[in-house]
Parts: sequence; structure tokens; C-alpha cells
Amino acid sequence: MPQKIIPLVCDELYHVFNRGVDKREIFLDKEDYLRFYQILHLFNSVEAVINFDSAKVKAKKRDDVVEKLVEIKAYSLLPNHYHLILKQEVDGGISEFMRRISLGYTSYFNQKMERIGSLFQGNFKRVLITSDEQLNYLFAYVNENHFVHNLILDREICHSSSLHFQSLVTSKLIKRNNEGYKYNFTENIILAKEIYEKRKSIKANKELFE
Repeated sequence: MPQKIIPLVCDELYHVFNRGVDKREIFLDKEDYLRFYQILHLFNSVEAVINFDSAKVKAKKRDDVVEKLVEIKAYSLLPNHYHLILKQEVDGGISEFMRRISLGYTSYFNQKMERIGSLFQGNFKRVLITSDEQLNYLFAYVNENHFVHNLILDREICHSSSLHFQSLVTSKLIKRNNEGYKYNFTENIILAKEIYEKRKSIKANKELFE
């Protein structure tokens, strides 16, 4: 029985994720993480994007205020997968945004590694976020996902939005509207791990996470 496709609606929040084909690593070094991070920033515009270089030129010429396809609420990049929490800003925004980052990063990675073919495992997955409880769970799960997988990564803004919400580093991907918001780093690590363990034990609870 085919899986039901979740419609993408403006002003709704979604957990969006994908991983490398055959579970292969898609980020091999800091350069890769930084490139994907930059693509998330530069390709998030209703303006047409030709390629990475042209997007960089446009970004230097235009004002900071630009109409975006999506609002990125949180993100994490892991060696073989990524997680995003997105709000769609315009009709078709998430689909176009994900198309751009998939094609843009695959082109970069294939050229770098002298390979051809798909890099990601099919179309991106999405989960509609329907409650504050679900959002709180996913916010912890996404921001601290490398702790979930017991990965040791440099604590840099191109890996996770966690540092932004701890007010340690400002991410260009996240709106600067979290003044006064207290992100409890330790509690969110614990919560993220609890969610992961629960997910592993029941394997069927896809309403909250992948």
C-alpha cells in the first residue's frame, strides 16, 4: 500500500529530512558541511537560482531583506543525513527549496568526488507538526541530533542550530527573533536521547519523528 503523501501548506511547520543513498556519508569534511549550510542560505529565495556562484553574487548585491521560500526553524547536519524544521512561506516553497538544495549539493559533491548519480535516498521525507508538544520534542531532537547518535563533531554553526539558540553563535539561517528565549542545552540533550530510545523501542511512532 503506497504511503500517504503529506500536503505542504503555507504557514504550517514540518520536520523534513533525508539521508544518503544506501546510507552513504554525504558530508565528508568541514568543507562539505559549510557548502550545504551556504546552500541552505543562498538558495532560500523566491528569486530564480541558476547555480551556487550566481546565488553568491546576487546575495552580495541585494539587501538582507529578501522574500524566502521557507523559514528555517532548526537544522542539523550529520555525516549521512540531515534534519530541518521548516515553515512554508509561499505556495510550493518547501518543494522548490528541497529541489534546489538536493540538486545543488549533489552537483557539488559529485564534482568533488568524481562520481555520477543520485546522492540522496529518493525524495525528502516530511512530517507535519501539529502540536506544541510535538514541536518541543522535535526542536530538541533536531538541534541535538549528533548527541542522539553519539557523534563527536566540532561545535560549529554549520553543523547545528543549537549554538544559535544557546546564544553562542548567530546563524544566518535562523531569524533573529529568539531574544529572551532560554534554550536549556543539557535538558534538550536528555530529551533528544529519550525520544530516540523511545523511537527505537516502538518503531511505529512516526507522528513525532522520523
